[in-house]
Amino acid sequence: MKTKSAIDVFSLRMLFALVIVLIEIVFINSLASAGIELILSSVVVTIALLIQLRFGVRQIAAAPADIIVFIFNWLFLDLAPKVQLMSMPQRLINTSTVSVDGVALTNLVCALFMIAFTVFYAFFSRRGGNPEPAAPAPAPVKPRQEFTAGAVGLALLLCFAVVAVAAPHAYRSVENAEVASPASLVMNRFLLFLPSATLLILLHETVRSGRKLLFSRVCVLLLLFLLVIITENPYTEKRNALGPMYLALLLVLFQNWFATGTRRLLLLVGSMVLVFPAITIFTHNHQQTLADVSLSQFSDQIADHYFSVNYDSWANIYTAVEIVKVHGMQWGHQLMGSLLFFVPSSIWSAKPLATGIFLADYLITNYSMWFTNLSAPLAAEGYLDFGPAGVVLYACILALVVSLLNRLALRRDRWVAFPMAIYASVFLMIVLRGSLMIAMGFAGAAFLAFCFAAVLLSMKLGVRHRIAGRMGARPMVS
Repeated sequence: MKTKSAIDVFSLRMLFALVIVLIEIVFINSLASAGIELILSSVVVTIALLIQLRFGVRQIAAAPADIIVFIFNWLFLDLAPKVQLMSMPQRLINTSTVSVDGVALTNLVCALFMIAFTVFYAFFSRRGGNPEPAAPAPAPVKPRQEFTAGAVGLALLLCFAVVAVAAPHAYRSVENAEVASPASLVMNRFLLFLPSATLLILLHETVRSGRKLLFSRVCVLLLLFLLVIITENPYTEKRNALGPMYLALLLVLFQNWFATGTRRLLLLVGSMVLVFPAITIFTHNHQQTLADVSLSQFSDQIADHYFSVNYDSWANIYTAVEIVKVHGMQWGHQLMGSLLFFVPSSIWSAKPLATGIFLADYLITNYSMWFTNLSAPLAAEGYLDFGPAGVVLYACILALVVSLLNRLALRRDRWVAFPMAIYASVFLMIVLRGSLMIAMGFAGAAFLAFCFAAVLLSMKLGVRHRIAGRMGARPMVS
């Protein structure tokens, strides 16, 4: 007998499947004269996406990483290119010209990426032994002891000090339009992320420990949230950095309510489809205020968003396919740069450019592109380095990472495990969109911030003092 949650997620999947099929019908009707290769390749992408929706989004997944992968594939590799091709059939959003053979091959690359991810994810999930919904839940592992007041106070004090020193520099760099440097990346992505990591860990411990909610703990959480607002806001950050933090905050705070895949799917789809396009009004115009924005501006921004370079992922896969056809594969050159992202260019003179910049340079030389801040999806990274085999390899690694995040979210012996898994799951959207080199740098800095915050909060400050005091109060036995 199916549970209510299983029925709900099945109904939601059917709704998404219906929307995907209807969009495909509209696309075929609009571009039926473009050629049978384009139509068939588009149908293949739709079928691959439906297979992923059915088998690659698991109701019992402990982390929402598989949902993020599906949303990316749907919005960036299926919906956006169809909308763009129907409106601009001769030119792509990244200024490249359109050929039927190129579109067909790009669609096949995207479909290969989706199918490979789904197959490997099903394999790794089954191998990991995730329980079915009807199976009895395993006995919970008792987490580490609750955080002491001294450790929480020390972490809060350090977060205040970091924000007081680093935040003014971050605001000045925005006002002066300073170019990002390794030092600024360390400051913005590690030091200024420390309050966010501390808040997520402490919030998770507060929700899951079952301890009595004290006024002092509420004050600490509110103060940390205030620091997060100072460091993570549309003035200092783009939405790709804001999204993972605030979505993770919601998923950790209301983790019991968002325990089902249905509610997570609704939250994440609503955020990606409606909220993120709307807040571009603020993240791309620092002088804009809420009072100056009308409802029509929000609706126009959402409608126009899918024609902006924010949704250039499919077009950049198209360009990667073209580069390989003209110049051949890179044979791991781009991958090496991503793995060794921390090595400065001053030391490694032959260090490759981030793949988005690499693609942009090709477009600037051969087409009419005018800037280099382009995305480079995982499928493009894999195809540039190793062709179709690279697409399968990157999909396999992605499936393994998603499975590991599910297992990390189930750990109960470390308070940092669940919030880190949730944040990393939402952060996968940045990794999927690329460039991988930049995403690796951001992910590494966030990981260090989580580890540092966990060490601070786990310190047993004052515990020995209290024990010694109690022992000293006992009468001596003669």
